[in-house]
Formats: sequence, structure tokens, C-alpha cells
Amino acid sequence: MELALILPVLVLLLLGMLQVGIVLEDYLQLQQAVEQGARAASLGASDASILQTVDQAAPSLDPSALTVTVSPASSERQAGTNLDVEGMYSISVSIPLLTPLLGGELQISSQSVMRME
Repeated sequence: MELALILPVLVLLLLGMLQVGIVLEDYLQLQQAVEQGARAASLGASDASILQTVDQAAPSLDPSALTVTVSPASSERQAGTNLDVEGMYSISVSIPLLTPLLGGELQISSQSVMRME
């Protein structure tokens, strides 16, 4: 009887830990990809090249759910000024019991600022 009462709570807790692990893995990949994109941008890469660098640095992230913004615009970039690369990624909650609790989708973001060389 006790097992029947506590088992759903334990399963929900275990599935929650699994979802947190998935989100953490995606966040770390996004963070590394944005840093690599910022490094490429600081060396004078074009916006298309920066986006390609970010996509290649995060192979397990879905490119359609990834939004990358680079500022300032390429025409305003000068040596010695700061360059900002920000990435936003939408993660769909893949565990059925947690979908109603989390709304079905989570947004994570990462930002990297580097000085133009």
C-alpha cells in the first residue's frame, strides 16, 4: 500500500531530474556555441559565418529552435569596440507528466561579449 502511494511521486521526481539534465546539456552547448560565434565575430567574420559557426558548435541543438543575434550591425563594427552575440533556444519538454507543469516549452539563452580585434 505504501509503495502505491509513494511510487507516482518517485517517478515524477526521477523524470524531473532527467528533464533538468536534458536542459542543462542544451544550455551548456548553447553557451559554448555562442562563445565560439563571438570569437569568430571578434576576428571579423560576417554574420552568415557567425551563424554557421554557432550551428556547427552545437550539433545536437535543433537549428529551427535556435535564434542568434549579433550586435552591433556589421557596418558599425570597428576594432576595439565590443561585440555582443546572444543565442536563444526553445526546448520542448519531452516528459509527459511534466508538460502541464512547465507549459510544454522552456526558453534558455546565453550571451557572450568580446572586443573586436
